Amino acid sequence: MDFYIIGKEHDLASKVFKCACLIDVKVRFVMPGDSIIKIYNTLNAVCFVESDCLSDELTRQFDKTSIVVLSKQISLEQECVYMREGYRGIIDTTLPPQQIIDLLQLLLSNVELIYSRAALSTIALEYLQNRVLEFKPISALTRKENQIVTYIQSGLQNKEIAKELAISPATVKTHVQRILKKTGAKNRTQIISKTAAY
Repeated sequence: MDFYIIGKEHDLASKVFKCACLIDVKVRFVMPGDSIIKIYNTLNAVCFVESDCLSDELTRQFDKTSIVVLSKQISLEQECVYMREGYRGIIDTTLPPQQIIDLLQLLLSNVELIYSRAALSTIALEYLQNRVLEFKPISALTRKENQIVTYIQSGLQNKEIAKELAISPATVKTHVQRILKKTGAKNRTQIISKTAAY
């Protein structure tokens, strides 16, 4: 697999993009006059960015490009920040060139992230803890409230739910109010979104 540098710091006319190079494995040339944003968003490419040049604007403008941070040394905390923001990884600039190319080939396969085991573990634990927290409200519901949630998810209104459960609409309304309180939802739509995984 060949890599081609098609853009460097001196020819990227962008305030957002101050220090970078673009590596592309599919496109051999770029038409004159194409904007750098168009180029980055149409190539299967990796955008290298030095850590002091990162910004939210960069992520927004180059949303279809895999962004990799170049750094000699980076803290675990900062590595996790980059992962949460959607960057594909961090490459140690002290690595031998062939090892960097091997990492890029993994990244361009679209199945790999280039992060330390510690960073990946930290993010995975955060995800699992958040999933546990999301389950707490639903487990606090009574059997009847869970039944009503199922009917709400199906799009039934209070009168229809009352008919299905052979209870009064007023009783359904009381249950719905308790469900709102227990799940932290503000309306029926939020009940559906907050309980969609269950």
